[in-house]
Amino acid sequence: MFLFTINVALGFFLGLAILFRPSLKSITNKYLGYAILTISLLMLNRLLADVGIYEENTKLRIIDNIEWVFLTPVFIFLFVIKSINHNHNTYNELKLLYLPFIASLLLNFIHNLERDFDIFIFTSEIFSRIKFSLFVLESKLVYIYNFFLMTYLYFILKNSDSQKSKNWLWRLHFIVSSLIGLWILLDFTEGILVTKKASYYTILLFIGISFFLYWVSYYTIYNRKLYAEANEIKQILKTQELNISKTPNSSNTIFEKFESLFKEEYEYRNPNVTRESTAERLGISAGYLSQIINSNTEDNFSSYVNQYRVEEAKKMLHDNTFDKYNIESIGLEAGFSSKTTFHKVFKKFTGITPRAYKNKNK
Repeated sequence: MFLFTINVALGFFLGLAILFRPSLKSITNKYLGYAILTISLLMLNRLLADVGIYEENTKLRIIDNIEWVFLTPVFIFLFVIKSINHNHNTYNELKLLYLPFIASLLLNFIHNLERDFDIFIFTSEIFSRIKFSLFVLESKLVYIYNFFLMTYLYFILKNSDSQKSKNWLWRLHFIVSSLIGLWILLDFTEGILVTKKASYYTILLFIGISFFLYWVSYYTIYNRKLYAEANEIKQILKTQELNISKTPNSSNTIFEKFESLFKEEYEYRNPNVTRESTAERLGISAGYLSQIINSNTEDNFSSYVNQYRVEEAKKMLHDNTFDKYNIESIGLEAGFSSKTTFHKVFKKFTGITPRAYKNKNK
């Protein structure tokens, strides 16, 4: 119970921090903050129900009956599509995503006013049947709606061109979808078995949701900051001439074309560039490209590309223009796919870490 309470408190703290802390506050991040707050409210309702608060104070059940679970997938959905700048993110129709929550809120509000506050009583049998049918529909719709939004989001991510952000958004989608699937499974299990054991599993699910969502929240926020800085760096680089010297041992025409991809088109900045994709651009086989690189540089493709990336990172670390940016952001813009790869390769070529290099040359 104590751990559960801590998770609820951490959830509210993180959600409010995202919404109001200047370094995290943004139009996109606010949806992530809302999602975490709705998760926290779900856990709080469960906590209050377990300690008997709603049984002792029946009028408070009007809070317990708010189906926040209709809102959580909506906020996750909006966070992701705004993160990738999907064309849906400007549609007014997105407001329709809130309709299931609003309908559920009105249904439960009317029910609570009748049951717990005795403000009015409906004696009509027809109305009772309609209300019962609506509650049955709500109980099924909550599962269908969560599944629908996560499935729809899957296809949006699959067709997205936002390569740099897709990896961590895929992780977010996978974790949230897995937890929703587990929640549906355990909810059905609890409803069928009606045992304390099933109830304990559901509590574990809520703790799992909080732990994973908090981790994902930190991870996505950190990455969003890096990618935002990387985009700023890209704009600065467009105004600078970064001449990277690499003299070949022959005037081989194909090798010159190969070099131009890196010297003039900065192909090394693409973290997904491969020997195969480069060979395809040159109209030759990957094996032949390796032979050409080796005969002119006595090096392999990966090492050759990384030399360009390291040299570009070194120049940016030297340049005072980039002092305000995170070192990892510089590595991303130089073409490295991750912080770990950047540090490992940079140390391999220079003998020291990027931060040590920056401190040494300032």
